[in-house]
Amino acid sequence: MFGYIKPFRPELKIREAEDYKAVYCGLCKELGRSYGIFARMTLSYDFAFMAMLFMSLDKNSCPSFEKCSCIAHPFKKQCRCLGNRAISLSARAAMILTYYKLKDDLSDKGFFKKIAAAVLFPFAASARKKALSFGEEAIFIDSAAAEMIAEQRVLEERKTPLPDEAAEPTAKFLSRIITLGGNSENERILERFGYLLGRYIYLCDALDDLEDDIKKENYNPFIFGGEKAVLEAKSALFLTTAELFDDLELLELDKYSEIVENTIDLGLKAEIERIINKKGGTENGKSI
Repeated sequence: MFGYIKPFRPELKIREAEDYKAVYCGLCKELGRSYGIFARMTLSYDFAFMAMLFMSLDKNSCPSFEKCSCIAHPFKKQCRCLGNRAISLSARAAMILTYYKLKDDLSDKGFFKKIAAAVLFPFAASARKKALSFGEEAIFIDSAAAEMIAEQRVLEERKTPLPDEAAEPTAKFLSRIITLGGNSENERILERFGYLLGRYIYLCDALDDLEDDIKKENYNPFIFGGEKAVLEAKSALFLTTAELFDDLELLELDKYSEIVENTIDLGLKAEIERIINKKGGTENGKSI
């Protein structure tokens, strides 16, 4: 995933900000411990949110914390959330998705992108193999990821001009793996929540990369609609975030509910504004 699912930090309380940072650091440690230093490169806000959501849904979980050394902050120990099912599951999803993304990049027309993918692919293949050894949940994620990449490739080769159609594989993928954090009672809500979240991620990424894709002649569904498509995308994204929050209110969240709600209600909207402002020549209201 691409790092668009993150909280709006100015509205987080100090305790909430510290909890979020601890989960983020805990995921980073889990990636490095289980899959090697390379795996830490896959760390993203999206998988940290997934881990936090899974812990919020599990009323029986009781996260533990410890102070630990950090390669990014060598002079001060950081607080991290110790490994648990939610963090381990998010780490496995990160490694499996990275494997399929690099595998897809190997068939990309961009020379440097293919070289980078070729260098990193053996590490990703090894990490995926280890992730799959954890059993049925990892195999389920692997199957969903393989299906997503295959469907995405078909749509890109066909050059579909419809953003909603282009977003469908990512939306279906998230709708499937998000249910791993729930139970039979909230499965249908989580499916819809995951679907909308996947749609949001794809549309944000496509909109964010639009200018770069035009220059490099890469596929992007927004290329075909021009400026009108960008305006429609903004409207569609805000409608998506509104429905996401409605679905979130149907879920019974335990710990970290304030952080999860902040992310969906404020963080997603802030990312949309950041992308739109960048396209209009501003970033956070300032000229760039």
